[in-house]
Amino acid sequence: MLVFAVTAACTACGGEPKLAVSPPPSSVDAGASAAAPSAQRYPYAASSVPMATMPPPFQYGSRKAEKKSVPAAAGCRDALGTGSGDLATQVQKVAKSCSEKMRAVAGPTAGTQTPGAPAQNIKLKAESGRCYRVVAAAAPTVKSLVVVVTDSTGAVAWESRTEEPRLVAPEDGNLCFKAADDAQVTVSVGSGEGAYAVQILVE
Repeated sequence: MLVFAVTAACTACGGEPKLAVSPPPSSVDAGASAAAPSAQRYPYAASSVPMATMPPPFQYGSRKAEKKSVPAAAGCRDALGTGSGDLATQVQKVAKSCSEKMRAVAGPTAGTQTPGAPAQNIKLKAESGRCYRVVAAAAPTVKSLVVVVTDSTGAVAWESRTEEPRLVAPEDGNLCFKAADDAQVTVSVGSGEGAYAVQILVE
């Protein structure tokens, strides 16, 4: 009854009932409300704390040996042939045809490798001031041949890998030792399996 009376009274006044409309927010209020979420989501945006200095990139590799470029060494791999036949004989030929200054440290090391087999380690008694080169040949069934030379600290002095059945490391030079060291040549297979032969040359 009370609602009807009020409505009737307003109608009698000659106007229709009107709904109250809230005034639009001021530009100051709108700006403040818009900035609030950003400040909450990114509290560091307004930080004046300076960024810390980035550390230098990590340095790795042997400090006992370094590569010496020898342009004529690029033809050594061609002396290995195609990787078929007697592999030990192939690598022995390199000592004679690759460079007149180089000779074999010892006879070839032969064996077989598969991806899951332990890598073959060959000791290298490196002399100070002498330069070395590793020659490897594998059967055509070996699809990825890897040769890594490490120094006595375990640091990598050189690494070569190829999908071909022959490899010379370094391919375009020699690995020269600054001091006498008990180095190591590691031979492994990343894909495929089969026989291989490795020989180390010294200049």
